[in-house]
Amino acid sequence: MLLCAAALSAAPLSAQAPGNEIRADALRVFLDCNARDCDGEYFRTEIAFVNWVRDRTLAQVHLIITSTGTGGGGEAYELEYIGLEDQDGVDDLLTLTTLGTDTEDEVVTALTRVIATGLARYSVLIGQPAGFDVTATDSGADLLQQIVNDSQVSDPWNFWVFEVGTDIELSGEESENQRRYRADFEARRTTETWKLELQSDFNTSKDERELEDGNVIIDDRTNWAVDGLVAYALADHWSLGFLAGAGASTRRNQDFGADASVSLEFSVFPYAEAPRRSLTASYDMRVQYYDWEEETIFFETEELRPQHELQFRLYQRQPWGRTTLSLSSRQFLHDPALWSVSMFGNVEFRIFRGLELDLRGGLNFIEDQIFISGEGLTPEEILLGRFERPTDYSYFLEAGISFEFGSIYNNVVNNRFDRRGGGGGGFN
Repeated sequence: MLLCAAALSAAPLSAQAPGNEIRADALRVFLDCNARDCDGEYFRTEIAFVNWVRDRTLAQVHLIITSTGTGGGGEAYELEYIGLEDQDGVDDLLTLTTLGTDTEDEVVTALTRVIATGLARYSVLIGQPAGFDVTATDSGADLLQQIVNDSQVSDPWNFWVFEVGTDIELSGEESENQRRYRADFEARRTTETWKLELQSDFNTSKDERELEDGNVIIDDRTNWAVDGLVAYALADHWSLGFLAGAGASTRRNQDFGADASVSLEFSVFPYAEAPRRSLTASYDMRVQYYDWEEETIFFETEELRPQHELQFRLYQRQPWGRTTLSLSSRQFLHDPALWSVSMFGNVEFRIFRGLELDLRGGLNFIEDQIFISGEGLTPEEILLGRFERPTDYSYFLEAGISFEFGSIYNNVVNNRFDRRGGGGGGFN
């Protein structure tokens, strides 16, 4: 059900330390989790032989957890233990792979087990071996029998994974009604050499609003898309991709559209390091067909256009924080004057103990809105945001800063009046 490097998940670790109070001379750990199913409260409750601290500058071990999706719908977790203070230079790396069919409880339990196993080593190194007890549930021979290679796997699905989903939303009041429907389908097959994906998404909505004069404004929107990807690993740092898609978008005046492209991607770092850091550059050539809902400002009702795009992406997660940067540029080949450039950045930076800075922003220079309707927009369409409006640029900027002070320990978990789940009103 759950697989872990070195079969660590087969050896559950039972904490013997009392409760969740501060433990004298226990290992100080800072948890830095950027992965699915990170349940900090559960980790603190179940791993009771360490002191969990709120800032990495107070810790002896900085634990960074990242994850990336697997071809089978599960997650591949990497747990990097970075030694600090008297443990400086004592680092470790553990891995855990879960299946798409595992429940959240099974994943969190396995993560807790692996986290505790890694922290046990550091507790021994600082002279605190007491307080936990490791009990193996399987013999060594049994564990060896559980390890298989690809040639031993009998998979009737041939590595294919499928997902189907739908939801309906109905809401309203005396003078307003909203109806929204969504359906999606995904199929994917992932091996070390090939990556195949097929995704489809369908959305439709209808909003009815009664004005004071008795007139009713009806806003009908339909958006759907089908996208396919075939990617091939050319070498350790090179990949080749073929992409194709079709769709429709009311907001972009698109009654129907289709495109096909070929893309070449180069990764500066090995792809295996992507959960922690990645720097890629890609170039693709595509052909796009458009059937417009309304005649455009270029007097077109349908057109076939070639386009090329260059993209750069940087991501890294370090002990001091996280950085995401991207830059992309597109241009229509039939008219070089039709182009756009997009930039995005996100930086989360720990300035010093307890003080964190979060910056997020994006800037787009836009000269390629060939989809703008030539019929113009009514005041109602502008207010409802039914169609995109002509613009030369768009931007957004978010900045935040937080400072935390007080007790350095956060072992205690108290779930009274916990309002994270459920619905309804409650307190604001």
